Amino acid sequence: MQKSKIGFWHPWRVGLPIMTDDLAVLVRLNVDIGVAETNGDRAFLDNVIAERLAFSRANGAVVDRAGYLAAVATGELRETDIESVQLYGDRAIVTCVVTLLRTNGERPRFHNARMLTRTAAGWKLLGWANAPA
Repeated sequence: MQKSKIGFWHPWRVGLPIMTDDLAVLVRLNVDIGVAETNGDRAFLDNVIAERLAFSRANGAVVDRAGYLAAVATGELRETDIESVQLYGDRAIVTCVVTLLRTNGERPRFHNARMLTRTAAGWKLLGWANAPA
């Protein structure tokens, strides 16, 4: 679907009318999540994460919203490859593979499954699980 190499970023704008093309919004949002992680953009992530989050890290640890946001810091560049977007009314499941672009040439890959819900303020990330790909 969409492949994004970090180099530019147009922030998600909560408060604008919900776009009619949910697929495009969800693809962009999920790519932007990776950009925000790379940039350590806690404000962006705080804005797109639901009040309650369950996040299963690749190492098996499960953290909540506060635990996830507390760990946000500027990090490695990453590339996000969207595999699928499944819409169920005001719910969506997005799968993607995130590849870290390390300066030593290593390219570890992680498979992500993300559950989002549509709110009056836009799509919010409710559940997220990732594992080594």
